[in-house]
Amino acid sequence: MVPLWIFFERGKPRREDKKVGWVKNLLLLVILIASIFFFLQNAEQVVIRFGLSPFRDYQFFEIANVPLFLVILCSVVFGILIGGFGNLYGHFQLKRTIRQNQKAIERLEREIRSLRGPGLDQPSFSNKEG
Repeated sequence: MVPLWIFFERGKPRREDKKVGWVKNLLLLVILIASIFFFLQNAEQVVIRFGLSPFRDYQFFEIANVPLFLVILCSVVFGILIGGFGNLYGHFQLKRTIRQNQKAIERLEREIRSLRGPGLDQPSFSNKEG
């Protein structure tokens, strides 16, 4: 049986990895240049207001003279953070499920060994060999 850690081992970078790295860097450069053009074209000053204006004439705060690209950039970063936290929550849920499943596998293997009796060793399916 092949240990699982062999598949995750990092060795020398392959030729394909170098090509992917160049493509990734080129794509990031194109995104950076497009972002600079976007920021230069959307430099108008705007006013940010937050309040209860459709219902009442009450305002919580008002920030004047903020560049439009900064408002858009902050919105994108805030959206990425919210998505990242959602992804992190899902990651922890999956880790908890894996831990529970491994405990169940170990419990069931102990039960199988106790039912088979001594002298009948079979390979384990849990991840303790590697």
